[in-house]
Order: sequence, then structure tokens, then C-alpha cells
Amino acid sequence: MSLVVHKVGGSILADAEAVRRAARVVMSAGGGTPVVVVSALRGATDALLDVARRAAAGDGEGASRGATALSLRHHEVARAFGDEALEHTVEEAFDELSRVVVGLTALRQLSPAITDVVVSRGERLAAWCMVAALAEAGVRAKYVDAVDVIATDGRAGNAFPDLARTTEAARRVLLPLVRAGVVPVLPGFIGSAPDDPADPTHHAPALVTLGRGGSDLTATTLGRALGAREVILWKDVPGLLTADPRVVPGARVIPALHAREAGELAYHGAKVLHPRALIPLAMPAAPNGGAAAGGTQLWLRPFDDPAGEGTRIVVGPERRGPRAGREHPVKAVSALPAQALVTVRGTGMAGVPGIAARAFAALERTGVSVSLISQASSEQSICLGIPSATAHVALAALRETFALELARGEIESLDLAPSVATVAVVGSGMAGTPGIAARLFGALAEAGVNVIAIAQGSSELNISVVVAAEDAPAAQRAAHDAFRLDRIGGGRAATPAHADVILLGFGRVGRELAAQIARQPEPNDGAPVRVVAVLDRTGFVFDPDGFSPRRLQRLAAHKAKGGALADAPKGSRAGPAEAVERVAAHALSRPILVDVTAGDTSALLAAAARHGMDLVLANKRPIAEAPDVSNEGILAEAAALGRRVRHEATVGAGLPVIDTIRKLAESGDTIVRIDGCPSGTLGFLFAELRAGRRFSEALRDAMARGYTEPDPRDDLSGQDVARKAVILARLVGWRGALADLPVESLVPAGLRDVALDDFLARLEELDEPWARRVESARERGTVLRYHASVTPQSARVGIAEIDAASPLAGLAGTDNQFVFTTKRYHERPLVITGPGAGPAVTAAGVLNDVLALAAAR
Repeated sequence: MSLVVHKVGGSILADAEAVRRAARVVMSAGGGTPVVVVSALRGATDALLDVARRAAAGDGEGASRGATALSLRHHEVARAFGDEALEHTVEEAFDELSRVVVGLTALRQLSPAITDVVVSRGERLAAWCMVAALAEAGVRAKYVDAVDVIATDGRAGNAFPDLARTTEAARRVLLPLVRAGVVPVLPGFIGSAPDDPADPTHHAPALVTLGRGGSDLTATTLGRALGAREVILWKDVPGLLTADPRVVPGARVIPALHAREAGELAYHGAKVLHPRALIPLAMPAAPNGGAAAGGTQLWLRPFDDPAGEGTRIVVGPERRGPRAGREHPVKAVSALPAQALVTVRGTGMAGVPGIAARAFAALERTGVSVSLISQASSEQSICLGIPSATAHVALAALRETFALELARGEIESLDLAPSVATVAVVGSGMAGTPGIAARLFGALAEAGVNVIAIAQGSSELNISVVVAAEDAPAAQRAAHDAFRLDRIGGGRAATPAHADVILLGFGRVGRELAAQIARQPEPNDGAPVRVVAVLDRTGFVFDPDGFSPRRLQRLAAHKAKGGALADAPKGSRAGPAEAVERVAAHALSRPILVDVTAGDTSALLAAAARHGMDLVLANKRPIAEAPDVSNEGILAEAAALGRRVRHEATVGAGLPVIDTIRKLAESGDTIVRIDGCPSGTLGFLFAELRAGRRFSEALRDAMARGYTEPDPRDDLSGQDVARKAVILARLVGWRGALADLPVESLVPAGLRDVALDDFLARLEELDEPWARRVESARERGTVLRYHASVTPQSARVGIAEIDAASPLAGLAGTDNQFVFTTKRYHERPLVITGPGAGPAVTAAGVLNDVLALAAAR
């Protein structure tokens, strides 16, 4: 049979409605036939303990009030189910508790065994309530007392299950019920002590409790004993997290981790799970045929979001390939607060056997638990981490133990740091992975956190550092950030050398850029960049491991045929903003967002920068249309976040125009004026008109070659040149705005707002006016060009008549030309000429920017 053991309770079970919901969650979870373990209603265990302690202290009246309040609460739940038998069970349980209170008040003594008897009714009554909820939902369910199933070693208050005896009892008691279609419901936290052969009158097994995390331990013990497929612990949190979210806001759920990692986190403050609960699933197979180790999966699932996956805890080795742990060796950061550090120090300790043994024996006699040990190889000091509440007791015990050595000076001092915390970096893949400790200590140093002591075992599962208590939050945040644990796939020892590219826009330029990147060396040969995501208006395709050249080709072919990325293999439907958020949730390597769109993407680019992405732009609008010219929009926002922006292709496609401006400034030169024809599209159009072609014919040719935007009026309007002029002018000191430039459009007013098809159908109307204008310029010995001129004080764009002897007049095809007049290049200006339109040259300019960012680590 495929069995699933469910554990519910604790803070989940507040009232009758919560019990009903728990029943629905368990029955709808699927995966196999359920066996249900229940812990007490919220706060019931603490309330029962308070009743017992008050009674033992002689406060019978206070104890009775507490018992009455708890009785009323359980009666209210029972009445909600309309179950008279349940109400009678509640009545009997609290009648018995009243008698116990009377006895404790008289005896003034509370033993662990009596405490177990008192608190056990919390789990038992909650289990009866669950049976009622299941019955109300039409499910056949039966209460089974855990004393009849969970056999233990008998230690009152902290018993541990005997797996062999429990396996026999569980199969004998529970399997017949399951086979009959009945859901067994058991109280967690309790079990039976072994029979005492010296007591012939003893018939019923003595009840004991399993201590902290006892209901989880009950569930995992049953899962192992029954060979269950899964054990699901329903929690009021989404799962095990990479850090305490109250300290580290970016903490996220860990999808899967090994039981040893979970045990480390549970010990270091992760209250979601007690380490003891993991032991049954990891124990060797029982001689009587108990389930094999690793046969049961353990899940921590969120009760408030039953569809949420939560955390899977793997008992056996991870099944994700031999490199999985090494690629992401660090899983989480945790902290053990309220600690003290005792240091036994002295030159006389070197080479003297038994110092450590005597220190541990002294602490053991006083009941002090040691959480951390650190000793230098010189043997001149031993550091012991202990709970701060026991610090002075521990110090007194050590002084007594080493009184003679202290008197002789062999031990120089016993030092106490009373308020420290132990911060631990946890991950099974840390073993043998270089760079973990270096990255951790580097991050702590940058955060200004001083490390007091260090401990790391040879298994390298945990690196623990002791810091001052007030530094613990900063230490956790620094370590969490250093290993990028807030991102999916975080936890690497070091950031890979390559840069991950996210392509925003997958039109002609985007596809050509992807092809050029694919022609770079393969990743194993040290390719500096790889494409991990492509986005369009419909959605995106993402692979954190990067796209192969063949996959990029298939995506480009799909898109070129008119397909949407959302409909491509493994595509996801989402808007660009959501797509960037989802991609940014992963621990990418030095991510670069490349914007090759033509829309206003300012908000999207700002979001990418906030997620730690550098930016490369071929899109002019986010820079040229910045509403606040005093800070240049996205350029200033990215700089404030420490992100880099390159945008060479916004002006000259593949020409080094912006790079030339920077180098002139770096060399101490001053730019006086830049003149140019910065539009390859309009350059091609005017060159064709000069050669005698009709306007309509030349424009359709430009569209066919991919020189224009999808709607050629975006080029003909002159706004593209105006944006380039604004970008150039601001680079040399002009502080104006795009709205300040008068722009001459090549599109007549009557054709600006018509549909694109109508505009194209009426192109021939423009042939005759343009032919006359070109001929008129020829007669005056000039050539028409769409021209831009910028200085630190001004910017102008529009159609200009250029002297036929000017270099600008000789431009051919899509060539751009930029003429730099500077203080140094005054008599003979510096001229840059080259192709300025087309997917290939634009993509090449973008790629140069991407490679420049990738090279500058």
C-alpha cells in the first residue's frame, strides 16, 4: 500500500473550524492512503503545564481556573461538531485532571511521570476532535491511542521510540484499519514505556511523552515503521527557509535539502523542525524487516497554502547528479542566539592530557550543554559555547575543577563573553569546495562584524562563527547576501566568470544578437557571455543554465515565423515586468539586461537595476526621453544602485561614437561641436533619392532590408534622429530636453495618423514632391541630408542642404557620419564614418557593450 503519514496540530489547530480545515487538507493532499498524527490545540500544552506547576506550587485555585478555561475551550470545539461522545470524552479527561490537581496541590511535588500524564490529554483530545471532523466530512476514521503503537525507551518527559517494537505494533494495529478503508488518527507526542517485569500487578503500559518536537517524531517514526511513501508535517510556515525572515528579509523557502542539513538548521534556531524528528528516517533498517533507510520522503508543507510545495527533506543521497551539491554548496544561514563563550586559557595546558575531558565533565555535572568547541593547535586555549543562561554556573564549575591549575598559573584565566551568538553557514556540498570560508569571512569583514571564534568539522557540513550578540543580525544578512541565498540557485562558493544575458526584445536585432553571442566560444572554452532568457510582449523563455546555440536557433526560427515566445517550447506567458521579476529570482552570474526594443522601458530597466542587473541599451527612449534632464533618468537611477549602463548602439549602431566622446574627455580635449548624419535609414533614403529613385520605391526597399522600424514613420518623423541628438548633446554638456528640439518630419500631416496599411498604399503621393525638392538642391550644388548638430549649449536636427564637396554629401547606403570639432581637432575635425543601420551592425554594437561589461568584473 502507498501510505502517507500526515501530522497536523500546534498553532494550526486553533478552534473547530481549524480542525475541519485540517481534515480537508489531509484528505485532499493525495499521494496515498492517509494516517494522521495530531498534536494538541494551539496553546493547550503550555496551559496544561501551567496547571500542573500551579498545583504543585500549592496554588490549587489558580490551577483549577486554568483547567476550567481549557475544559470550556475543548467543550466548545466538541459542541461545534455536535458529537455527544466527544463531549463525554472531554468531560472525562478534565474530571481526571481535576483529581490530579487535588493530588498535586496536596503533595506539592511534580515528577516527570506525572507531568507526562497531565500534558498527554492535549494530544489525545485533539486527536478525538480530528476523528469527529473527518466523520463530519464523511470519512471513516478511528482514534488509535499512540500508547498502543509507539513503544519507547521509557524516559519520562524525553522518551525516544524503539523502532523494532514500534514497527511490530504499528503493522499489527494500523495496517488492518488501513486495509479496511479506515483512516487511523493517533495523538502525537506520547508513547508507552517498557513493561516492568518486577511489577506483577502492572497490566497497562505506562505513558511517557517524547519531549520537544514529539508529534513530529511520532509521525516520522510511524512513517518508517509502516514503510510510508511520504511523511508530511503541516506547518504554519512555508517550509525551511534560507534564514530567519525576521532578520533577513530576503529569506526564501529551500525546495530540497538533505536530512543532515535539515538537522543542522533545526539545531541552529530553525524552530520549524526538531533534529530528533529526523532520526527514525535515517536509522539503519530494523532486523525485523523495518523499512529501508531512505524509503520515505519527508515534507514540510505550508498549511495556509496546501498547494505550496514546501521543503522536501532527503534522507538518502540527492538524485540530481554528482555535481549538484558542489554547484550550490551552501543552503542556508542560521543562528543560535543567547549564547556565552567560555575560554580556558593557559600556556601550561599545552601537551597536558585530560584538560578538555575535565572541562566537559565539569559542565556535564552541572547540566550545561556545550554547543560549540574551538581549540587552537597550540593547545593554549579551549573555547566552549554554552547557553548564556548557564554561563555563571558553568564558570563556577570550571573554576572549582581547575582551582589547582589556576593557583599554579598553568591555567592563566577563565574568560567569559556573556552575550554572543553562533552564526552558521550550512550545506552538505561545502565539503571539498574551495572558497566557502573565504567568501564568508570576506562578507563579515565588509559588514564590519568581528569574529570571536570559529569552528568547522572535518565533514564541512557547517562553518560556525561566534560573534557579539548585537552583530548577529548583520552577520546573518552579510552571509546570506554573499552566497546570494535570496535567489533560486544561490549558494555558490564563487560567482562564475561568465555573464548571463537577458534579451528584452527578440525582433530582428535581438535574434541577430543572439546568433552573434552563440558564435562566441562554448562555455567550457571560457565564453564570456551566455543567453539565459529572451523576452517579448507575450512572455519569455528562461533557462538558468543558458541556451545552447542550437536552442537559440530554434527560438529565433520560431519567432521569425511569427510565433510568440509564450508559445515556444518551455515558454511562459507573462508581461515583461513579471518576466524580469521571475528571471531575477534566480542567482544569475553577473546578469546583463539588453534592451533592443523601441518602447518606453524606463520602469522595467529600473526594476532590473534594482535586481542587480547591469544594462545595455540599443533603445534610445529611456535615455533621450528622461523627464528630468538634470539626472538623465535611468542612467542616474542605475548609477545610484551601483549598476553599469552602456548604450553605444543608441547613437551610431556599431560605430564607436560614445566611446570616442569618452576618450576625448579622458585625454583632456574639449568638444566644441558634433555634426552628423546619425540615421542609417534616412541616410539610405536620401542617398537613393539623390541617385534618382522614387521616394516610395526607396522606402519600400529600406523596409525590405530591415533598415526601418516596423512602422517606417517612426524613422521618417525625425524623432529617432532627435533622440540621438539629445543623447549626444547631453554627453557634451547640454541640459535640454527632447521637447526643446524642433523636429522636421518627412511625413505630411495628413498621413501621420492613418493606419500603416493606408500610409503604405499612399506612398506614391510623395514621389513627385520629393523629386522636385531633390532636383532643386542639385541645381544649387547641394545635397539633401537629415542632419544633427549639437554643442554644449544647443542641439538642432532637420533636413539640411549640404555642399556637394562636404564629406557628409558623399555618404552612401546606410553609412552614418559624425564630425567632431574639438579644441584639439579644430582645423581638421575628427570624422567617424561607417554603417549605421541594419540588424547585423546594431547587434555588433550591442555585443561590444555586453562584452565590455563582461570583461570588467
